Amino acid sequence: MSPDMNQGISNAEDAPVLLTRDGAVAIIALNAPAKRNALTMDLRLALLDALDTLIADPECRAILLTGEGGAFCSGGDLSAMRTDDPMGSRRRLSIIHDIVRRIATGPKPVIAAVEGAAFGAGLALATASDVVVADPASKFCASFSKVGLMPDAGLIWSLPPRVGLGTAKRMMLEAPVIAGEEAKALGLVDVLAPAGNVRDIALARARDMARLAPLSIAMTKAAFARGTDDLERVLAYEMDGQPMLFATADHAEGRKAFAEKRDPQFRGA
Repeated sequence: MSPDMNQGISNAEDAPVLLTRDGAVAIIALNAPAKRNALTMDLRLALLDALDTLIADPECRAILLTGEGGAFCSGGDLSAMRTDDPMGSRRRLSIIHDIVRRIATGPKPVIAAVEGAAFGAGLALATASDVVVADPASKFCASFSKVGLMPDAGLIWSLPPRVGLGTAKRMMLEAPVIAGEEAKALGLVDVLAPAGNVRDIALARARDMARLAPLSIAMTKAAFARGTDDLERVLAYEMDGQPMLFATADHAEGRKAFAEKRDPQFRGA
């Protein structure tokens, strides 16, 4: 791990989310290892707050999302799910919806570093991310039907583009546990890293993304979030967005750097 990982923003060791910085990359670590990072209310609120803070921070160019204690996220906190509190259920769901919106449609690229379990809503956090890095021992499961629930946290939206409709249906209806090698073959995982190297490899990917033009990344993510199945919708978004990017200082810097055969220094302007 980079020597400056513990510099910058940090939290108390028992905070539900640990937030550290590596230059322009922010690392969010879910920190409820006793529950395999299940999404307790405290963790949900802390994660949403961390994402909002980083999205508003111009010094942050990429986000790495991971989990402490050998698990990524085991999904919802079953102990907090009351059958007699529908309004409480709606509030918990609305918070995870906001989290998924920030990951999937926010302007910063999000790289998920998955070790151990990514189950239920934890799987949805991974599939909503832009890049998924995992090791062979990682395990993925759309486990909702095992506890009498339907998929949530946007999984019905985020899983099919990665693995195809048929495989997505199988994962959500049969709830198989899929290990890292199979997950990579299915397209659920983008990068399969050697055990013990997941965060380092994910961090390297995040650093590479952090060097690219922030406005370009933001508008590309927004286009994907709008959907890619309608050509006219995509062409209309290009017509709205590309002329704006042509006029940016970052585009001018990119052209100049290309002509001068050097790396561009983008400012997000």
